[in-house]
Amino acid sequence: MVMITGGARVGKTKLAINICKKQGPRVMYIATTLPNDDIFEKEKIRRSRKQRPFNWEIREGFLNIDSILEEYGNQYDAMLIENLTSLVSNLMSHYGYSEEENNLRYVEREIVEDINTITSAAKKIYALVVFVTNEVDIYPQNTEASFKALLEILGRVNQQVAALSNEVYMVVSGIPLQVK
Repeated sequence: MVMITGGARVGKTKLAINICKKQGPRVMYIATTLPNDDIFEKEKIRRSRKQRPFNWEIREGFLNIDSILEEYGNQYDAMLIENLTSLVSNLMSHYGYSEEENNLRYVEREIVEDINTITSAAKKIYALVVFVTNEVDIYPQNTEASFKALLEILGRVNQQVAALSNEVYMVVSGIPLQVK
């Protein structure tokens, strides 16, 4: 497993694509960002589609990624999961995160368990699994509680995936730095 982290628009996807290409021609791209009306999300999806090779198999969704890995993982050289940030955000919604209900701990446990299931499946298959994520930075004091919750869970998920990965890269201004 390989994890690539860094800030926004620093070249994480480019590095992930290059790592996958080096593994071989058979690559599955798993997009966890689902199309919506957000102009920034639409632009992110457009750029990602433009960057990756046209012959890659594409899957979109954020549920049952472990099943996708288990079912198809021995048919591919690499499987790219982009992006853990979107995955965590979608899972928070799926598990019903609500500030009012104060259910952050429940939602976090469910998401961590989902990530455990995904990483366990990734360890069992032939394909190299590459995870792309955003680095969790210090956030402004007036950030919305839901965004703070996302960062809290994502920070834990990033640590979890990094600990299990054979290689971890931090991309800074387009320059990949191997940290593990």
